[in-house]
Amino acid sequence: MNKRLYFYTIYLLPATVVAGVIIALDHAGIDPLVSGWFFDAQSGGFPWRYSGFLEVVMHHWTKYLVALVAVAACAGYLISFFVPQLKSRRPLLLFVALALTLAPLAVATLKYFSMRHCPWDIAGFGGFIPYVGLFESYPGDIAAGRCFPAGHASTGFCLFAFYFLGRALKNPLLARAGLALGLVAGLGLGFVRIMQGAHFLSHVLWSGVVCWVVIVVLYGLIIEPRHSDFGLKPAGAAD
Repeated sequence: MNKRLYFYTIYLLPATVVAGVIIALDHAGIDPLVSGWFFDAQSGGFPWRYSGFLEVVMHHWTKYLVALVAVAACAGYLISFFVPQLKSRRPLLLFVALALTLAPLAVATLKYFSMRHCPWDIAGFGGFIPYVGLFESYPGDIAAGRCFPAGHASTGFCLFAFYFLGRALKNPLLARAGLALGLVAGLGLGFVRIMQGAHFLSHVLWSGVVCWVVIVVLYGLIIEPRHSDFGLKPAGAAD
């Protein structure tokens, strides 16, 4: 089997499995259940919606931090054209820079064209829009909600890039840390927005799927064909 095809088969399989789980959870009504934990019926809203810590620190500052890492990777890539010692790492720097940029951008693009609404827009959670399932349609007179997938969660999920960076560098510790970081950051930041009524659980999980797929595709295009050039172990080989 072609190495790139093998790579995609192995690494896109988890995304397929997770997507199936999300669809099953949607049919089970998990979204309104989880969001209901943070909705206050007496006030008719989400008490955490205007939390200064969640909005400023967890929502905005975390985005700036990941953006700073992406800028550093971009700078490293450009510097590699002038510093011979970095030439061999140029594809890795390019991969990280693109992964931290394009994965959130893909989520943001899908979100921009999405009809789906945020929990705080939904009837029963302080809004007026009817709740519909993943494969159901809104009535024709309802404007686009542009709230799916979860944009902020992609700020954390894009850090999956460091899992693949660890594999390319034959560094299992970095790979495990990158995988854990992406999961914890993505789910954690997504959970913050669930608490605020900005997203349903499925919005967060789909964001993780999209980021994973984008990063896998980038790795397959940029790193996988060049392992022999850099003395890196092919992804999928035993550690």
